[in-house]
Order: sequence, then C-alpha cells, then structure tokens
Amino acid sequence: MNQLPTLGFVGTGAITTAMVTGFCSRAADVPYPIVVSPHYEKNAAKLKADYPDRVTVADSIQAVVDAADWVILAVLPEAGEEVCRSLRFRPAHKIINVMFDKTVEQIAAWINCKVDTMLHMVPLTFNAFTDGPIVQCPPTPEAAEIFGHIGKIISVEKRYQAAVFGAITGCVTSMFAVMDQLIGWAQSEGLSAEQATGYVTNFFAAVCQEAIRQDRTGVRTMATVSTPGGINLQNLELIDAAGGIKAWADAIRPVFARTVGDIPKN
Repeated sequence: MNQLPTLGFVGTGAITTAMVTGFCSRAADVPYPIVVSPHYEKNAAKLKADYPDRVTVADSIQAVVDAADWVILAVLPEAGEEVCRSLRFRPAHKIINVMFDKTVEQIAAWINCKVDTMLHMVPLTFNAFTDGPIVQCPPTPEAAEIFGHIGKIISVEKRYQAAVFGAITGCVTSMFAVMDQLIGWAQSEGLSAEQATGYVTNFFAAVCQEAIRQDRTGVRTMATVSTPGGINLQNLELIDAAGGIKAWADAIRPVFARTVGDIPKN
C-alpha cells in the first residue's frame, strides 16, 4: 500500500475541526496523517486529545506546511494574505483554499513559489457527521479521492460557480432557526424539549433524505404540488403570503455579493 499523504490544516476553527473529525471518526479506515496549527489552542488540543494516534499539533504554522503534502488554508479571510505571505511553500505542495472570498489566483500571488496543485473547496461543519456536499473548483481527482471520504464531492469548473454554492452555505443558521422556532412551538403545546427536538430534527433530516432522491423536476413537484385543502398546501400558502418563501431568495443575493466579490462570471 502506498504511503498516505499528510494533510496539514492552517487554522483550527469550526471547519478544520469538522474535517479532521470526519477523517478521524467517519473515515477512520483511511488513516491520513493530520497536522493542525496551534491556532485556537483549545480546538487544537481537543482534536489531539480525541485522536492522539492521528493528529499532531504543530509548534507553528510553518511547521504545518513543512510536514504536509496537502495544505488546507482555513484561516479567517481577513488574515489570508498575511498568513500566506509569511509561509514558505515548496513546488510539490498541493494547496486547498477554504476561505470563502479568496481565489486561487490571489493565493498564487501571495505564496513564494509555483506549486503542483491548487484548488478552492467549500466544506461545512456537517462533514464531521454525514456525507454532505463538498464543492471543489476546479475538478481535481486526487482531492476528490481524499475528501470524498468525508463528503459528496460536487465539482465545478469556474470559481464563480463555487461562489454560488458558497452563498447557499449561508442558509445553515436560518435552517436551524426554523427548526428552533418549531421546537419552541411544540414545547409551548406541551411536548418536552427532548420529544420536540427529536421529532423536528429527524423530520427535517427525513425530508432532506427524500429530496436527495429527487431530480430537479422531482424537487419542483414536491415544492409546488400538494393535496387540495391539505395541511401542506395551507402551510405553504400562509408562509408565501407572509413573504417567507421569497425572503430566502432575497436574502441570498447580498450574501452572494460577498462570496463572489469581483470574481468574473465567465
């Protein structure tokens, strides 16, 4: 068996924690060595404590880069340029950018050498627990092979397309807010917190599993066709009349303005 490449994570926030958790728990049968930076010391220490045989906490960011074959740049976007310019890379490095508003062209201009591979990726915290989507741009088979162990790889050719998906990731908190409202309402009607949370979260999970099995026409049908006089149609009409359906599209546009920046469409 060929030696597995070492994955080095620069930044140890929520996204790094999710990816490392996914690799070490859900994809434990493919034991990629993992090195994380000492950012967010508490997070780094917990990953090391949870997976002592897999995770190494480096003494510095440069030590992560020196040890890694794949370097995952997961720092706060505002620190991206400063961090990249401070590091020494080697040509054989493969770099993955997960900063939502940065491009590989920007990163290429900030680092000290031309590297073997560079791509943009959009993972999310749910990749710690389930095979949710991970966007990659451009399509990179070697990266898909590695990160396909913790998510479903969605490949796009253009960075603009990745920014569209990046905007959709801004819906996560809103979806939790909807669930939180329904859980609170169920509790107000006499259900316990455990009962209400268990039903609502599993209900949404099941609806999403049903959606995964649909094509575009199927999703459209499920969203627009309901039994006349039924409770689903009643609920839809009430939310639509209050502007609740259109509000999602209205909210995504300014979010997209942030994720796309000045990235050209073509």
